[in-house]
Amino acid sequence: MGTKKAYDGHGSLKYFIIIAVFGILCRFSSFGNPLINVDEGFYLFVGGDMLHGAIPFVDVWDRKPLGLFILYAFFHLFGPYRLWAYQIGALASVCLTGIVAMKMARSVASATGALFAALLYVAWLDLAGGEGGQSPVFYNLLVGCAMLNIVRLISAEKLTQAEIIKRGSMAMLLFGLSLQIKYTTVFEGCFAGIFLGYILRQNRFSWPATGRYLALFATIALLPTVMVGGAYWLCGYGSQWWFANILSIFCRSKEPPAILAYNFMNIALLIGPLFLNIFLQVILCRNRSVVQRRCAFFFNAWSVCAVIGVFLIGEWYNHYAIPAFLPLSIASASLFASPVGRIWLVVLLGLGTVKGQAMVLENQKNNGNARTVHHVLDVISKQKGCLFIYNGSAVFYDFLPPCRLTDHPFPGHFDSIVENRATGMDPATEVRNVLRKNPTYIMTYTPPRVDENEAVRAIVYDRIRQAYTEAYRERQGNAFLVLYRLDDHLNP
Repeated sequence: MGTKKAYDGHGSLKYFIIIAVFGILCRFSSFGNPLINVDEGFYLFVGGDMLHGAIPFVDVWDRKPLGLFILYAFFHLFGPYRLWAYQIGALASVCLTGIVAMKMARSVASATGALFAALLYVAWLDLAGGEGGQSPVFYNLLVGCAMLNIVRLISAEKLTQAEIIKRGSMAMLLFGLSLQIKYTTVFEGCFAGIFLGYILRQNRFSWPATGRYLALFATIALLPTVMVGGAYWLCGYGSQWWFANILSIFCRSKEPPAILAYNFMNIALLIGPLFLNIFLQVILCRNRSVVQRRCAFFFNAWSVCAVIGVFLIGEWYNHYAIPAFLPLSIASASLFASPVGRIWLVVLLGLGTVKGQAMVLENQKNNGNARTVHHVLDVISKQKGCLFIYNGSAVFYDFLPPCRLTDHPFPGHFDSIVENRATGMDPATEVRNVLRKNPTYIMTYTPPRVDENEAVRAIVYDRIRQAYTEAYRERQGNAFLVLYRLDDHLNP
């Protein structure tokens, strides 16, 4: 199974255009939708809040790293076009990641096989709620570039020690930056470090030298996070940063067993078809060069590591699978050399694309779209006042004048039983404090979810029954988004 080391510029441009056009088609129906996912709506809101002086983890609480909010603060600079900015930014990141995937897959497959790897990655994102700006959509680009440096080392005919240190350092710096988008890249970062240690030993580095360089690589990877934590410490906010970024994730409780089982099944179905390709290689791809076998081993090992990371994190929400899609797609590329494998990849890509588009439309049905935002804002515009989102997307905050009711504006920190003791505040006490301020509007969903914090919901609905009237209701899947307005005699 032969491959070319490189392909001409005209061929490269052709493949890049195909990836870009395919990416646009896969994500077209999501453009301009503010309600793709509650997470990215919150990131955009916090990014805008930062531009007005808010300090993440201090003035507005969450456990995502600072780098993610800085990224969304950049998108917020586009003002009225900020939604399009982050969604086009996400599209660009996806297409660039696809190009990086194709470059890596070229070490084990033909140009067309490598292209299929890139297209598989792009298509599979829609299956897992990755049609917008979820954090892996951005950090997978950094992870891919990091791993490309290691692939260059594996496939090089001759290596100098300086080249190993240079590419290894670059890879770990990229992993360090990815940690500031989301800390879960630590699993793949550790794998990369271990593999770099293997490369060092294979190239006659002594054990002491290997240890020293691995310590250097680890230091480089941790440097961005240490710098951020150090900056917070120097400003007197070290404890807030430490709790939000390091400790709070371990304070979360587990989802109810029924939800965990459902989530596990979904994520297994997302990963399973791509993971199967690793085993199909053994049967269908026997005629490989030495370099191809080395690269294939690396991609397979990376895939296994990424999948293990997905399942170790727990909760198993669909978008948690996105980091595994990149190595699994690359590992699938070599199947294109086999007639049977080629048919399988075509079928897989076709089914993934069609099902992905169906899921994007289903998500819009269940979560709402731009029309939902327009209708809600139209209701609020008739009687302006503060909005409290008990359950819903924080992106609504981003379209309204600032009204700081709480330093925990992410609705999930109130309504989810999983977060009851994990955010540094007691949600029942905090929601009482919010309700005492008589927000003009309260947004909720009904009926309650299985994993909802019943005590907090009871407090909210007691107050709604006392002082609020329904102002807007919209069906979303099996639930209703409901907006309540404070009764006139209580509204100042």
